[in-house]
Amino acid sequence: MATSLDQPPQALVTAITSAARDAIVMMDAHGRIVFWNPAAESLLGYRAEEVLGRELHACMTPHGVSDAMRASLERFFHSGTGERVGRTVEVQARHRDGTPMDMELSLSAFPSGEGWHAVGILRDLGGRKRTEARLMRLNDCLARLGPDYRDNIASITQVCGELLESDAAIYHRLEGERLCVLGGWRTPKDMPAEDDPEGHVCYDMIRGVHGDLYAAPDLARTCYAHTDPYVRRYELRAYLGHVVRCGDAPVGSLCVVFRSEYTPTEEDRRVVGILAAALSAEEGRHKAVCQWRRAKEEAERASRAKSEFLSRMSHELRTPMNAVLGFSQLLEADPALGGEQRAHVHEILRGGRHLLALINEVLDLSRVESGRLELSMEPVPLGEVVDECITLLAPLAREAGVDLQVHPLDAVLVADRIRLKQVLINLISNAIKYNRSGGWVQVLQEFTGSDAVRVQVRDTGPGIPEGLRQELFKPFSRLHEQTHPGSEGTGIGLAICQRLVGLMQGDMGYEAMESGGSCFWFQLQRGRWSTPAPRSGDEGFIERSAPEPYPFTLLHVDDNPSNLRLVEQALSRRPAVRVISAPSAGLGLELAGVHRPDLIVLDINMPGLNGYQVLEQLRGDPVTATIPVVALTANATERDVERGRRAGFDDYLTKPLDLERFLGAVDTRMAAAGGLRRGFTDQPAG
Repeated sequence: MATSLDQPPQALVTAITSAARDAIVMMDAHGRIVFWNPAAESLLGYRAEEVLGRELHACMTPHGVSDAMRASLERFFHSGTGERVGRTVEVQARHRDGTPMDMELSLSAFPSGEGWHAVGILRDLGGRKRTEARLMRLNDCLARLGPDYRDNIASITQVCGELLESDAAIYHRLEGERLCVLGGWRTPKDMPAEDDPEGHVCYDMIRGVHGDLYAAPDLARTCYAHTDPYVRRYELRAYLGHVVRCGDAPVGSLCVVFRSEYTPTEEDRRVVGILAAALSAEEGRHKAVCQWRRAKEEAERASRAKSEFLSRMSHELRTPMNAVLGFSQLLEADPALGGEQRAHVHEILRGGRHLLALINEVLDLSRVESGRLELSMEPVPLGEVVDECITLLAPLAREAGVDLQVHPLDAVLVADRIRLKQVLINLISNAIKYNRSGGWVQVLQEFTGSDAVRVQVRDTGPGIPEGLRQELFKPFSRLHEQTHPGSEGTGIGLAICQRLVGLMQGDMGYEAMESGGSCFWFQLQRGRWSTPAPRSGDEGFIERSAPEPYPFTLLHVDDNPSNLRLVEQALSRRPAVRVISAPSAGLGLELAGVHRPDLIVLDINMPGLNGYQVLEQLRGDPVTATIPVVALTANATERDVERGRRAGFDDYLTKPLDLERFLGAVDTRMAAAGGLRRGFTDQPAG
C-alpha cells in the first residue's frame, strides 16, 4: 500500500512546503531568491513568479541594503557563517505594499557547487505582539480600577472600544423600564442617556434572546435594521455584545459597534467576554456597597434615635432626681430628725442614688456604643498640669537616668484638664522610655499667632526612622518593637492622644530634631485666665526632682479618666494618702516599679494589658511582688469575683464605687503599713 512517503523526494518537499503555515524562502550563493512557498506569498504579498530570481535583500529589507549588510553577505557566501545563522531572531521585513512587518526568522545554511545557500523560515509576529499589547492594556485597566462605580464603568467601556478599534463602545443597563447608558466611549453627542428598551439589540441581549455573546457582522441583514433606532440613526453596520450580570441576574450589556462590516476574531470575543466579566464583578461589588451603606445608615439612624431618647430621658429623670436627692440630704442633716424618720430618709437616699447610678450607666453605655467622648472644655493653666505630670513621672526619669527640663510655661489652653494631662503623661513618659541614659526631656511652649499655643516635648533619644513616621499615629502601630526591641506598649497611646487633641479642636504632629532626637507637639486654642496663670519656673528651664514622699502611697491604674478623678476625690478625705493615677496598664507597671506604692488599685478591663496580666507581672517582679493589689472593676458577677480571688488579688471591689467599703479597704492597708500612727481625718485635705 503506497503512502505519501512513496512520492519522489522533490514532490514530497513541495507538499511539505506548500502546507507549511510559515513563509519558507531560499537564497542562492548570489543572493537571489530561488524558492518562495505559498505562505510567503500570503505573508509578504508577492507572488512567486514576481520574486524568483530577484535579489532577496533588495526586495525584502525595509531600509535597503547597507554596506555592513553587504560585507556580511559576502562572508556568508564564502563560509556559510554569520551572526544569525543557526539561530532564531526577530527581524523586520518589507511587505509588497511597503509596510514594515515584525518577523521571527530561523536561518540555516547548506553548501552547493556554487557556494553557500540560505534557507529562512519566517513567522509573522504582528499578531502575537498585538495580542500581547492587548493583554497589557487589559491588565492595566483592571489593575487601576478604584472604588468609584461610575469611573470604573467608564474605564472598562473605553478600553473595550480601544482594544477592538470600534467606532463606539457602550454599556447599557436596564433600570426599571428604561434602557440607560452608564458607560459610553465615542458615543454620538445626541445619543440619549436613556431610552425605551423595545427593539434595541442590547435589550434583547439582556433578555437572553441571543445567549451570553452575540455578533452581527452585517446588521442590515438582521431585524435590528428596522427595530433598533440607533442602527438607523447612526448608520451602524456591525455589532458585538456580551451580557453583564449582577450575581445570576442579567442587568446590562457591553457592546462595540462599527459603521463598516466587521467579523470578530476569537480573540475579539474573548476580550469582550473578559471586560463583561469585569463589569459583572463591578456590579456585584456596587450592590454589596449599596447594601452596606443602607445598613450603616439604618444603624446610625437607630443609634441617633437611641441617643436622643436617652438624652431626653436623662434630662427628664435627672430634674426630679435632683430635687429628691437634694432635699433628702438636707433632711438627713437636720438635727431635729427622729431616728425612725432618719432611717426613712436613708432609704430615700439609697433608692435615689441607685436610680441615679442606673441612669449614668445607661448613658455611659450609649456613649461607648456611639464612640462619643464627653469633654469639659475650660481655660487650663499649662504650667499647673505640666507640674503635676513632672511630679508623677520624676521617679521614672531618675531611674532611667534622664533629666526632666521644663521651660517657663505661662500659657493658658482651652482644653479638658483630665484629657490634657493624659496627653502630656503619654508624651513625656514615651520621651523618658525611649531615651538614652544621660539624656534629657524638655517641655516648652510656643505662641503661634494670637490665638494658638504649641506645646513641644523634645528628647535626646534615637528619633523615629523616616520610613516609620507615617505609622506613628495609627492604632496598634508597635513601632517601639523596631526601634527599641523588648520594650512594652500597646501601640495605641499616640493614636489616642491625637484623637483627644482633635476632639479638643487642636492638632498634633511629629518633627525630627537636627540632633537626632524627637519632638512631639500638639497645638490648642489659647485661653484667657482671670488672674495671672501660675508660671512653671522663671527663666531658662528647671530640672525636676522627685517630690517628698507621703506617709502612704496609693497607685490607681484605670484607663477611664472619670474613674481616676472619682478615686482622687474620694481619697481627698485622707490627707496622709498620696494618690498616683495611671491612665494605662503599661504606665501603671512602670510607676509601680519606680514609686513602690503601699497599695495598688487596679481596673480589670483595659486596652493592651488587662488587670490579670498586670497582676501577673507585678507578682513576677521582686520589686513589686509583695505590694497589696486591690481590684476595682465593673466585672461584678459571682464568677468574676471568684476568678479575681483565685488570681491573687488581695481584695476585689466592684463598680459603681461603694465609697464606704473602698475607704475601709484603704484604711485597713494603711493600718497594716503603719499609716494610722501618723493620724488622718475624714476632712478634705486643706
